[in-house]
Amino acid sequence: MIAEIAFPVPLRRTFSYRVKEEMQAGARPGIRISASFGPMKKTGIIMKLHEDAAVDLSGFKELKSVEAFLDPAPALKDDIPGIAAWMQDRWNAPVGLAAENFYGQFMADAFPPASSAQEAPAGAFLEDIQPPLLSSPLIAVAARLSAFVGLPRNSAAGSAEKVRGEAHVLFGPPQNGRYDVYLELARAAVARGGQVLCLVPDLNLIAPFEDRLRAVFKPEALALWHSRLTPKQRREAWHGVRTGTVKVVLGARSAVFLPFKQLSLALVDEEQDDIYKQEEQEPNFHSRDLLLKRALYHNTCVVLASAAPSMEAYAGVEAGRFTWNELPRPTHNRPRVSIIDMGQRRWEMVSQPLAAKLEKTCAGKKQALVLAGRKGFASLLACANCGWIKRCGRCRIPMGVKKNAEVSQFVCWRCARLEPVPELCPTCSGKVFRESGAGTQKVEAYLKKLLPGARVERCDGDVVKKSVKDARAVYGDFAKGDIDVLVGTRLLARGHSFPNLGVVGVVDSDAGLSAADFRASEKIFQTLFEAGSALFETQAQEPEFIVQTRQPGHYIFSVLPELDYLKFAKGELAARRDFFYPPFA
Repeated sequence: MIAEIAFPVPLRRTFSYRVKEEMQAGARPGIRISASFGPMKKTGIIMKLHEDAAVDLSGFKELKSVEAFLDPAPALKDDIPGIAAWMQDRWNAPVGLAAENFYGQFMADAFPPASSAQEAPAGAFLEDIQPPLLSSPLIAVAARLSAFVGLPRNSAAGSAEKVRGEAHVLFGPPQNGRYDVYLELARAAVARGGQVLCLVPDLNLIAPFEDRLRAVFKPEALALWHSRLTPKQRREAWHGVRTGTVKVVLGARSAVFLPFKQLSLALVDEEQDDIYKQEEQEPNFHSRDLLLKRALYHNTCVVLASAAPSMEAYAGVEAGRFTWNELPRPTHNRPRVSIIDMGQRRWEMVSQPLAAKLEKTCAGKKQALVLAGRKGFASLLACANCGWIKRCGRCRIPMGVKKNAEVSQFVCWRCARLEPVPELCPTCSGKVFRESGAGTQKVEAYLKKLLPGARVERCDGDVVKKSVKDARAVYGDFAKGDIDVLVGTRLLARGHSFPNLGVVGVVDSDAGLSAADFRASEKIFQTLFEAGSALFETQAQEPEFIVQTRQPGHYIFSVLPELDYLKFAKGELAARRDFFYPPFA
């Protein structure tokens, strides 16, 4: 018998090994094996099994043999060989690295099969508290979605209604009760004996979501999964998920690989976010698409939640594969949207209308959010004489500028590589450089001069990366009213409710709108739509949403004043169809 083995190496192929006759009875696809690979011993996974006659062995002088099986049966419920092969076809991911991701640091560990003992009743995992009080519209949304939790695909949901579609799109910002719906669905899934996965795109969103979950589920039933866990914490969480003792997992995109025993519900918060794509290292994957694939093996109810869903999710709704569920949206405090043409204000960072509104807001004891297109100091630094632009030696994209203790450095926005800014242009020896684009550091410094009596703070990816605790403190101070103006990126307008918010201003809103990316319009509109939606829950009178742009004629600014996502999505999807862009290709 010949086995195709996938090893965790960056090669897009499998390797043929002989299975000894005395071992053939226990050989099955999905089992981990130990065998020599070059000069060392490695752990691999059986992808396929063939009879000797079905394999062309003419090119082999000698075929190595499998030395040992690490599993009596496949360790995970999913068809790992099938999913790994699909990842290679879908994203050109090396099949061995794709399979290894499901085991992580435990790839070579030998562990006993998951216990089949009687599990504790659902009440053992729930705190003895009253569920959150939901409004009637939220109750209707939660009831509709909970009917799909824990049910086999294509079985009856409720009475005669059939399960329709692969997933369910939940449309609406968090301020409209999205997290309360999450809790209702998670409680229903655990009550029916299943597990819950909650994916979030940003570490800064884990803390407030974790607080809500811990109020409902007992500590031993909840686990976190992200890059800042210790090896011991990762081991406890991984084995807890595999054995079923962990009922709810809250984590980043890599949590999609955890070895769930029975995944009944998967919540993808802000499913449109690019952070769910892994493009920095192999294997490449998209958590949303991979989760939909894994859902087939667990009969999982997948909820794709967003204030501005991706075109892929909306196309799934249009095609009838996904269902559409809309959260109720308040209309009593609709913000006034102003589009400021910066074409005649080429050297202004903050326009006079936005500056005046910020001064008035601070004088009226209200608060303001100011969003920049990118973190750092400037998007680009160019030689004024010859136009030289610094490019990342690894990624080949233009590098931005950030300042640390007043020292300027080039930074690659993709790989985070840092390089010093030269005193002279390496091409023409020019001494003058011009900055293009305003980052959060530059906007913060400008607003501190513009508003000398106000407290201006910054919260962006650099602050979160430095310390999640510091980022939470900034959010907490702003929510309490101790900060007048908060500067940051789109993360500020996501997942938070600020009742004293009077104005949201967007500086350099069209940064990247002319990029060679067919998704540019979608990304910019999503950012602006989320920012505008943050004002619907404010208690301030006549809130204003001020957007600065140098391309006021672009079609996204013609639909933005209405803050109508569906109108934009229908037009964008029609354009994608005409040009045969994804999701149609």
